[in-house]
Amino acid sequence: MILDEKNRKNLVFLILQFFDEEGYEESLHLLEQDSGVFFDFSYLSNAILNGNWKDADDYLSAFTSPEANTFSRKMFFGLFKLKFSEAPDRSGGSEAVKIFSKDLRRIPVLKDDSFDDLVEVIAVDDMRIPEETCCVDKAPGRAKLCVDLHKLAESNPSLRGKLDFPSLNKSALLALISLLCPNCSRRKGGLKEDLICLILQFLYEAKYKNTLHKLEQETKVFFNLNYLAEVMKLGEYGKAEEYLGAFTNWEDNKYSKAMFLELQKLICLQSTEWEVATPSGSLDNMSLKIKLHASVAMLAKKNPVLKDELKFPSMEKSRLLTLVKQTMDWWTCNNTSSLENVPVVSYLCGTPSSMKFFFKKTVPRKKKPNEIKDPSQCNALVLPDCFSEEKIARLTYSPSGDYILALAEDATHKLWTWSSSQNEFCKYTPKILKENVYPKPRLHQPQSGKTMENEMATSVQKSTSCFAVKGSYLFSTSGGKIAVFDLKNFEKVASFGSPTPMATYFIFIPGDLLAVGLDDGSIFIHCLSSRKVKEKLEGHDQKITCLAFSRCFNVLVSSDSDGKLCLWSTKSWVKLTSKNSTRKFCNRSNLESTSLVTHIQFDPYQIELLVVHDGWIGLYEVRTLDCRLQWIPDASDPAITSATYSSDGEIIYVGFRCGSIKIVDSKTFMTLCQINLTSFTQLSTSNISLEVYPTVVAAHPSHPNQISAGLSNGKVIVLQPLWSGGWGEAAPLEDNGDYSNDSDHSY
Repeated sequence: MILDEKNRKNLVFLILQFFDEEGYEESLHLLEQDSGVFFDFSYLSNAILNGNWKDADDYLSAFTSPEANTFSRKMFFGLFKLKFSEAPDRSGGSEAVKIFSKDLRRIPVLKDDSFDDLVEVIAVDDMRIPEETCCVDKAPGRAKLCVDLHKLAESNPSLRGKLDFPSLNKSALLALISLLCPNCSRRKGGLKEDLICLILQFLYEAKYKNTLHKLEQETKVFFNLNYLAEVMKLGEYGKAEEYLGAFTNWEDNKYSKAMFLELQKLICLQSTEWEVATPSGSLDNMSLKIKLHASVAMLAKKNPVLKDELKFPSMEKSRLLTLVKQTMDWWTCNNTSSLENVPVVSYLCGTPSSMKFFFKKTVPRKKKPNEIKDPSQCNALVLPDCFSEEKIARLTYSPSGDYILALAEDATHKLWTWSSSQNEFCKYTPKILKENVYPKPRLHQPQSGKTMENEMATSVQKSTSCFAVKGSYLFSTSGGKIAVFDLKNFEKVASFGSPTPMATYFIFIPGDLLAVGLDDGSIFIHCLSSRKVKEKLEGHDQKITCLAFSRCFNVLVSSDSDGKLCLWSTKSWVKLTSKNSTRKFCNRSNLESTSLVTHIQFDPYQIELLVVHDGWIGLYEVRTLDCRLQWIPDASDPAITSATYSSDGEIIYVGFRCGSIKIVDSKTFMTLCQINLTSFTQLSTSNISLEVYPTVVAAHPSHPNQISAGLSNGKVIVLQPLWSGGWGEAAPLEDNGDYSNDSDHSY
């Protein structure tokens, strides 16, 4: 045991020298503190001379405490006294009070204190420091303190034998390892990388956690996924960001961007007491955190920047300490001053594999997108319809998912409902969509025979359809006035607004407000209870195409037909910023325009903004309106007609003019599945020359894998996968480990 402890101490000195020579400064001083074998007085002095009081206090506290002895008490008292004297508000401000109450009050009165020392402690309550000292040079006082502390340190029993570093040959540990394993330098990664892995194992076994994780960051040899999970579980997301930032940054690739974004979501969940709003109600914050934690881990395993750093070499227990001990035993037995003939080993570390205390071994594998060409490959149900074949302009589920509402271009509404016994349709049970298993949803028509029809615009070509549901009331327009219908009986209970300027989009905002965007670019904020216009927002020159509200940031985002985005505060209604979202370097020759923003939507966490153009989609940071991730479909795909988040925000459904729906991962834009609706025979129309394609896609409010699609022939189809794991589960796997060449292009 004594020999092992001596070897361990000698090894720590060798590691400290290695850290110093390699420039791993933070790891160096953390190991000094964690091990307690060497007190670097020059580091303490530099901290004091630079006014880094916390660093000085932390370093000294790692070796001794004010209660240890008189010398330690005087060292801490001198440090705290000078720190107090330099406080800018020592006459009674918060900083001085904090120093006095938390630092100076730590100084005890010991039995061996002299009378003068006792008076010094007692008189601290009445400490008088001339006010003019705050303007004088602080360097002399700090230098004098360093001299005094050095004298006290030399006499301090807590620091005895720790002030002098042993004399070592240059690069002693590297030289020793090179002698022990001469073939190591020829391996990939070389001698230093193997040595760092040996040191990491030693630090882990010695329980030097602070040094361990700082060395991981400074060397970038191993990304400790378990540590990242641990700090996230403790809610230390700032520390998690710092750790991740040592290995990668936002701009490296789409996986890195997504990891940082997930951490931002976790920070937002922690710093505010809001619940994530979904159409079906509030989600449990804890379940959201668990999802986000799992997402970060998944993205780390897929990230090509971190792929090699996730692997740690296998090795015997205490490998480095054993090598040092064997060398010391050989040296002692041979009674020689030379290591020339020291026995060598064939390897330092084994081949990379999983280590129990770090992570479970995972294979990097690329998923090939699943392609659905026939209804038998998924659960598909065309909703019954006896109305016209005018294409669907708007589509939504109810907040609870018990009905689907559509608005066609001829200004008529269609409502499909399920009775309470039929609600099983929405409970993600795949078999329920099969024939004759459960009653189908019915096209609802009240006994009165009334239909909900909007007032059409004078010019049908310029008309824009829009609706929003509030409770049991439907607010809707097809270019004329905004009509209000009672969904229970289809009665038209009110109408407001004017045909000119025409309402093009509107949403409800908490506080009994309705935001209405118009075709002249203006936005009116209506108070529903008072029936008055509260604000008029002006920042667009073109017609408003969409509006989105974030309760997390209390902001409204608006988009127009020229690609401009505006961010408004919903507290002051001041425009915070604006950006043109047009992708000028889009080279899609098969598209007439890529400037039109057709849709904007916040993710379920209300942190990130999905912006949909006719030629691409992008994810935007809300507070700056900067695009962080962009996706351009294949050149063979015509214009995007619609896109929406799933209820959990994990995937995005994208509809295309060619008749397909692509299902992509919202963090990486990797295509998981493609549904080709053109091959679905039940969607055929009497007009064989009419192409059938999804005009709008709506996601179920609580079941992420169910969507409904409104089609160009007036039909609505409900889709969900056959398998319980989601749209991409049945896709075959390729073990090529390549994540950079997706079939679609993201930036």
